[in-house]
Amino acid sequence: MQKLATLVIVSAFLALSACDNGGGATTGDEGGKPESIGKEGKTDQWNAANAPNRFQVALEYKYDTLKGFASGRAAQIPWPSDYWATYQDSINVRYKSDGALSPAEKYDQAFNGWTPDGALNPVDISAACKDGVVKLEDAQKQYYAKLGKAAKWQHENKGHGDAMNGVDDDNDGTTDECTGSEYDGIETWWGLCHAWTPAAILEPEPLKPVTVNGVTFSVSDIKALLISVYEGTSSYMLGGRCNEKEVKRDEQGRMTQDECRDTNAGAFYVVITNLLGKDKRAFAEDRTAGYQVWNQPVLGYTIQKEEVIDEGKAVELLKQPGKPYATTFNSPNAVAWRYVKMDVDYISESSNTDDEALTPNIGWYTRTDHYELIVELDKDGKVVGGEWINYSQDTHPDFLWLPVRSGNGGNPYISLAKVRELVTLSRKEEEPATDVNVREFGGAENVPIPDNDPNGIARTLAVTDDLAISSLKVKVEVLHTYVGDLRIVLAKDGVQVVLHDKVGGGTDNLNETYTVHEFDGASTKGEWTLTVVDTAAQDSGTLKGWTLVVGSGAPTSVPTTRAYTATTPATDIPDATAAGFTSTITVTDEGVVRTLKLTVDITHPYIGDLNVALKHGGQSKVVHAREGGSADDLKKTFDVPDFAGAALKGAWELNVSDNDKQDKGKLNGWSFEATID
Repeated sequence: MQKLATLVIVSAFLALSACDNGGGATTGDEGGKPESIGKEGKTDQWNAANAPNRFQVALEYKYDTLKGFASGRAAQIPWPSDYWATYQDSINVRYKSDGALSPAEKYDQAFNGWTPDGALNPVDISAACKDGVVKLEDAQKQYYAKLGKAAKWQHENKGHGDAMNGVDDDNDGTTDECTGSEYDGIETWWGLCHAWTPAAILEPEPLKPVTVNGVTFSVSDIKALLISVYEGTSSYMLGGRCNEKEVKRDEQGRMTQDECRDTNAGAFYVVITNLLGKDKRAFAEDRTAGYQVWNQPVLGYTIQKEEVIDEGKAVELLKQPGKPYATTFNSPNAVAWRYVKMDVDYISESSNTDDEALTPNIGWYTRTDHYELIVELDKDGKVVGGEWINYSQDTHPDFLWLPVRSGNGGNPYISLAKVRELVTLSRKEEEPATDVNVREFGGAENVPIPDNDPNGIARTLAVTDDLAISSLKVKVEVLHTYVGDLRIVLAKDGVQVVLHDKVGGGTDNLNETYTVHEFDGASTKGEWTLTVVDTAAQDSGTLKGWTLVVGSGAPTSVPTTRAYTATTPATDIPDATAAGFTSTITVTDEGVVRTLKLTVDITHPYIGDLNVALKHGGQSKVVHAREGGSADDLKKTFDVPDFAGAALKGAWELNVSDNDKQDKGKLNGWSFEATID
């Protein structure tokens, strides 16, 4: 689902696999909206490439309104991460001192059926640089030849493969040359900051290591894999990349090349006060105005000084005293001016050795830039442009961008769905002790959510049972085409708990279970209210239902949760064959199943043809029986309580059959998650 009109796949137009996010993209016309006025070419009153409406969100332009947002901060804090330098082989680097496998190697081992050769090790490219050329030993060559699919792709396409492939990749007459800062064209500042930034803004931070299919993924491993699937990001871009190593300037000290004078100062003021001040929403910037590109998540800002200035003061600050502003700076609609000094906070990179969440200590990774600018107003008091002044002419952001979802691109052998499973497990709380008494309250609703309405809908559930709460989970199901618009709050007796706060970007639909501790020890009796607010225009939705799952009474044993994923490749489903085919996950872990969730990913143009069954230990459960009619694709998680009490160990078989001719499909993958005693 494409939410907005000027969507671009940011990383698809990268000139290089670098800590880099620019060059050559177009994002379409602005449709003649008032804020896109201005002549072609770089203007001080912004042109089409710099118009704030490129972000396609509801914006306020009245300066008197915007100055009320003297500061702002993102409600969802982006998480720090390493930028996974290209010359160190990106996410295929074995970054731990104990020689543990790289994130890409671990993924291959867990999901792509790869077995590591313990006798072979990767190269330290700096150590392999001899007489100005990268030279590999035979064992090192064998290591790269025997890599798994994900690691090999990463090495050859996003890592330092160009520096050791026997090809003159930068066409300078020397093959695989190496210096202190360049390896056959690979510069040491290149990396994945263009993929880390949107992932950190849109995806929740992993919290702890997890073990899946016998492989343990650290927090940094999971972040690296998340970053890899954000190589292609659906985003909206304002401004363009400065590709000039030598920047030319006019007599006021301003950069003269159009792409290097980005971003327009007035547009920057409108964007930051709206997104962070009004909407509390993070966005991305290339914070360096020159040739190198360093993408960072913008966390917040504070206006340090604001004052009304006249035309004379404005041209004086721009070193053109006595000249008319409108013609000197090509701003025909500017009739009033404001001087603004602001501090802007952004998130910096971290090391790649963290095994815990970093956002609780986000201050350690927060850096601040200082900007001075002139904001131009038209006769109606709306911001129509601006100019960077003093030191900000050199230090202003090169371009801004608003990521909305992971797009097409990145490592084709790393699945976004599987990586999100790792994140979910990493964030999952340890299951509390099982309660003797578990009760559910609530159910179906099917209530439309008003679009872009701050009041939303409030649904009240009156509970008459008086139970002491020892555990509480809240199941919420919402049909919506852009869950990043939603804010969901649970309230009772004056206590409010935010369950979902505008996260998830352009993901369709929300079907989540939230663990809530704020009501531990309280009584169930009384009125519970769930409020759902759609905070943005265009996409709309429906609250399908919500349920309180209340545990009370004395606890018994403490269960654990294990996840298992099929490692077989995507498989065509035999057409019109009742027997279908079977995919198997063999589990060697011991334990007794308490609960089980099955996730399937099937591509098919008519899911009403399909039967899907899970089999284990002589027992079979059909989870999908030729339902859904002509709907496309079956990508769903099923609760399967039928295996409660079964032994975990053994073969788990998924049988998929297509029972009619004509339409054909493919099983892309499947997994299950079991809570065991």
